[in-house]
Amino acid sequence: MEKKKVAPKEKEQPGLGYKKTNGWEALPPKDEKVMEEQARRYIEFLGTCKTERETLAWLDKKARQAGFQPLESLKPGQRLKPGSRVLFTNKNRAMGLAVIGRRPITEGLHVVAAHHDVPHLDLKALPLYEKYGMALLKTHYYGGVKKFQWAAIPLALHGFVITKNGRTLSFSIGEKPTEPVFTITDLPPHLSYKVQNDRKATEVFKGEELNILVGNRPKPAAKNGEGKGEEKVKGAVLDYLHRTWGLVEEDLAWAEVSAVPALPVREVGFQRELIGGFGHDDRSCVMAAFEAVSAVKVPEHTAAALLFDKEEIGSAGASGAQSMMISDFFTRLIEQAGGHASYGLLRQTMSNTYVLSGDTNAPIDPTFDAAWDATNAGYLGNGVWICKFTGSGGKAGSSEADVEFIARLRTLLVREKIPYQFGEMGKVDEGGGGTVAKFLAQLNMNVLDIGLPVLSLHSPFEVLAKVDYHFTIRAYQAFLAQAL
Repeated sequence: MEKKKVAPKEKEQPGLGYKKTNGWEALPPKDEKVMEEQARRYIEFLGTCKTERETLAWLDKKARQAGFQPLESLKPGQRLKPGSRVLFTNKNRAMGLAVIGRRPITEGLHVVAAHHDVPHLDLKALPLYEKYGMALLKTHYYGGVKKFQWAAIPLALHGFVITKNGRTLSFSIGEKPTEPVFTITDLPPHLSYKVQNDRKATEVFKGEELNILVGNRPKPAAKNGEGKGEEKVKGAVLDYLHRTWGLVEEDLAWAEVSAVPALPVREVGFQRELIGGFGHDDRSCVMAAFEAVSAVKVPEHTAAALLFDKEEIGSAGASGAQSMMISDFFTRLIEQAGGHASYGLLRQTMSNTYVLSGDTNAPIDPTFDAAWDATNAGYLGNGVWICKFTGSGGKAGSSEADVEFIARLRTLLVREKIPYQFGEMGKVDEGGGGTVAKFLAQLNMNVLDIGLPVLSLHSPFEVLAKVDYHFTIRAYQAFLAQAL
């Protein structure tokens, strides 16, 4: 019987089009438990760290537990070697962490940079006043907020004070279920028709209207007649501050006191696949960077995390990305590794350094999708978000990454099977935003923005996907540990 000939199979053509990858579908079953454990640690971190100082204190404690040694504690002549783990704290508001690599530091570092400051309300210098039998606190908002989102929600107060006699005090009230909370009152719809309804969204609440209700009960009159005058409710609040923390009114003028949402971090969605809370922008990238650098053992290049303050107001000040903190940190690393940190070596180190600017971005929202070009938008649950440039309008205030760097990162992500996506923050001329990337690029570092999508960005309750957070950690760790 004649044997039938079998036609050879046609070779499959490689896909010519680009398709977004769903992060949930790309998640290996073996990584499910790892992702949930990462999410648990992140929820604990986000719920504990409500202010910049609290975040730095938490990171400092955890870093020391992970074997990072403060640079200032090193003895003269004590040299860093591959695998050495060091931390650098700047003004108690910013931090650098590093794991020394096999190659000389002057060949450049691999850095993940993020910021831990978030939009919030700060108390004015003299905030406390009484009006119509109520005690209130005047505030000044920090960062880009939709002011109306801060009304009619529970608020907590967090403070850091150094009193006249030098006593240092950190306090918070409103976070525990047993503690009272505070709030900014709003007009009822019955009365807002003329006063508020015709205002633009940016003026539904004006800055001077963000006053926090803190009391209503007057201070009892003393038997000797004291306390019968005006502002008895304000007096009752001052009594509480003094009785509880030993503070007087002027102490508030010298202190840092912030109001933050008194809302717990919660899992969101029927399958608990999302996380909702205050401060994802940018503490999600801060924690991802910390997880990644802590997991690195002996990297090829020195691996570092730079965690800045003040990004939400332009990265200004001594603890922002525009400060000399980066130069100070790099100089100390070069010196402790046994070199002489001349200007030339410092510049060489910076020019050879590769940076992932870790910041959150706004994915397309199905309710308000008109603000996005859907083809070039980020999607929740689709993995890490690569943003080739930032800025607004005609790329004003932008940092645009070099294709040479992007190509190397592409190879890394593909090799590590990490799902990624591209996107811009909304349509052209719709808005925009910036990150720390441009300030590091000005130092001639190679910089690319890569973070994760967050819904309701800059609100008191932002939302991210656990799977995006998981793959962000994986991307950062692979970048820090390997040569490009």
